[in-house]
Amino acid sequence: ALSRLLQQHRKQRERRLLAEGATKRQLNADRLVITNLQKRLLSSIEAFARTLAVHQRTLAEKQQQKRDAQLELLQGGVDADSDLAELDDDEGLNLEEAQTRAALRQTIAADQTDQQLLEQMASIAAAQRGKPDPRIEMLQEWMVQHLCSGHGTDDLQWKPTRLLIFTDYVDTKRYLERQLAALLGEREAQQRVASFSGGMSEENRERLKAQFNADPDQEPLRILIATDAAREGVNLQNHCKHLIHF
Repeated sequence: ALSRLLQQHRKQRERRLLAEGATKRQLNADRLVITNLQKRLLSSIEAFARTLAVHQRTLAEKQQQKRDAQLELLQGGVDADSDLAELDDDEGLNLEEAQTRAALRQTIAADQTDQQLLEQMASIAAAQRGKPDPRIEMLQEWMVQHLCSGHGTDDLQWKPTRLLIFTDYVDTKRYLERQLAALLGEREAQQRVASFSGGMSEENRERLKAQFNADPDQEPLRILIATDAAREGVNLQNHCKHLIHF
């Protein structure tokens, strides 16, 4: 439903922009923002809902501020070689919000039909954003088979291997953290799940690498969630034979 509504919103906006004689810059800014929403919806409803709220607030202002902006975070996440890879989670989220607002201010304001579609999407996203999606259910099935047999019983046994999960967005990383905590229980998740992201101190980065590469019989950590910003030059494969891109 969200995908269909977002596609309707995209076509509706494009028709209005063309009818009102929008500049190439306005068209490009609008397409960039809509494409970013589509990418975030594919990542997780949590990531989509958060950016949609920024989208709604900014379009509702009905302001057109023409200014230049570097919009790297809307063009597919942060590359490992970018300076933005060193931002911590909250700094990255704040910058992405600012870039979304900057792009929207370069295009035309919302009309009533825009706002109605955005409200429909926001309502659906709000109802679904905290729930496990089908990929979480598939991940649970996969974990029982490959990582922790006896899940959900008193005979939970972790196999001597590890799993690395990559995701593009901080919102999705946090969604995964919450979902794994719900699947495993808070106490078990604290021992078995960790996150690796930009902005970590070198000391914390090296400590986490050492834990993940340690002998599984000695170190309980089994699952590492990482954003692409943290992927460069990091050897994590000593005891890790599974990788999932979420």
